[in-house]
Amino acid sequence: MAKAFQAASGPFAQIAKRVRSNLVKSRIDIVSPQLCDDALARLAPSLQNYKGCTIIDVNPGIGLWSSRIHDIVKPRQHILAEPPESPFAQHLKQYTDQSSSRYKLIDWPQLESWEPDRYMAEGLLPALDVQKSTEPNRSILFLANTAYSAHRSMTSSIARTQIKLLCWASDMLNGATFHAGGPVRMLLWCPEKDVATVLPRTIRQRSKFALLMEMTCKIEEIVGCDESTSRKQKMRDQVIELESGKRVAKLMAELGVSTPSGRETNLQKQVREADERSKGKGAGENPGATGTRARNWHEELEELREKFKDAPKDSKGRYIHLNQPKEIIEDPQYFRFIDLERNFRHRQKKTVEIKELLQEQAEIDALDLRAHDPNLKESVRNAALTKLQRKKHQLQGHLDNTKGRLTRNEFKFFKDDRKAFASNPPLLMWDQRTAEPLKAYKEEFYPAKNLCLLDIQPRHPLPYPMTPAQLLFLRMLTTTIWQGGADNLTVLDRIAPGAFNALTSKVPSLTDPTRGGERDIRDLTIDRLTPEMAYGLVKAWFDWPFRPNLGDLIHRGSLIDDLDSDDGGIPGGR
Repeated sequence: MAKAFQAASGPFAQIAKRVRSNLVKSRIDIVSPQLCDDALARLAPSLQNYKGCTIIDVNPGIGLWSSRIHDIVKPRQHILAEPPESPFAQHLKQYTDQSSSRYKLIDWPQLESWEPDRYMAEGLLPALDVQKSTEPNRSILFLANTAYSAHRSMTSSIARTQIKLLCWASDMLNGATFHAGGPVRMLLWCPEKDVATVLPRTIRQRSKFALLMEMTCKIEEIVGCDESTSRKQKMRDQVIELESGKRVAKLMAELGVSTPSGRETNLQKQVREADERSKGKGAGENPGATGTRARNWHEELEELREKFKDAPKDSKGRYIHLNQPKEIIEDPQYFRFIDLERNFRHRQKKTVEIKELLQEQAEIDALDLRAHDPNLKESVRNAALTKLQRKKHQLQGHLDNTKGRLTRNEFKFFKDDRKAFASNPPLLMWDQRTAEPLKAYKEEFYPAKNLCLLDIQPRHPLPYPMTPAQLLFLRMLTTTIWQGGADNLTVLDRIAPGAFNALTSKVPSLTDPTRGGERDIRDLTIDRLTPEMAYGLVKAWFDWPFRPNLGDLIHRGSLIDDLDSDDGGIPGGR
């Protein structure tokens, strides 16, 4: 989009300028000083390493967040990137017009390319070695606000935000743009619905982009919200959610990290309540015991149960319409109550079925780990393998007899979520977090929306160093896997005939249950592919003597690279 703006002339230039102006006006800004202070109190210890750096600040808005972080970091230069037609430009003059100001307001998004030599000559950037490096570059701190409220534009709001995140992630992978002197730490404000693109909370949300981010950086959600709009996130197994919360609570206590009053998430409250129940301070059943999350209509059902508690029931405890008093039959809420009660019974039955299937799967997983023990006697191993196969056949028989494809699909996702969480470390970066995010409220942003703050830091040393050719194939590989229409790695044969057998046989982690794999590789779902496995597949490709030429694969369309999508007019796009 940025290139279209730059190339437009005549009447099209006015249209392009107007569209870009509308995008600026639809931006969501941070307006709560308290939220800024609470977030920076959490970040302050790690920001000490950035004293005297150069801050690149894209879409600073009114400058509230920018000025707060400026006061802590005390940068040598603070570059405020706002287009000239932005209504925020006037607000930013209070910073740029100060005597001896270190702020500099520029129209960064209109730059056609990244020119570090010129920026260093103009004093915008510190002198640095622009040769590609994997060492984190602490002379630059990157800030950005990617949140918009408008949806009707050249690209939708969600697509525009995701494109920006993925372009910057691509630059970090390739050592491009402001990452040229080494990967740069990024603090990004983005809409809650877009966070799952790079920081999924459940296996259902995991994508190729999350895998690429896991291989290069560590992501923490510093500020978040409890009102998730993602149905997939709401379906996360509550047993896992509570266990994840307990781990983080213990780690926060060890690190001395606290949560300010009013910033506690619902998960933190649930963990505390679960601890109180376990100590005998509370009564009642653990709401997470069934493996599902309480739904919004449950409270309504409880109220209606109390209202109609005297209504007649049949021998199975079901409410009946016959012989009901006239005042009950004529009550419009009664039939709503009957529908909710029927729905509750159905879900309760399905939950029991899934719980039983998960219990069988847990026994299979325990046997699999035991059989993989290298110190086990051969006779004991063979006995464990025999029992393992018998248990697998039993489970498959139960799955075949389960009514409803939805139940089978939910079992699969719950199973994958539990296996991902049981990995060491957990597969999802969300479950590797060191602290719970600070709860933010819609009213702390204008217009009122749910925004999150992501802290994206490069991993060092880089666990999976790759050449440019290997990076290119990795991106092709992940695109093919996630868009191939298959649940497992047999989709590799779409890249080249025989690739599935040739590559997977060279990657031991794929069949190692202690490293997230499956004894039968066809049982390993794509969503559970670990960074180690992906790296192993890349290395196996380049060791395969019969691999096709990479250029031929690109030419015939095997490579569909989402990371090179249009950048929406931001620095770092190509």
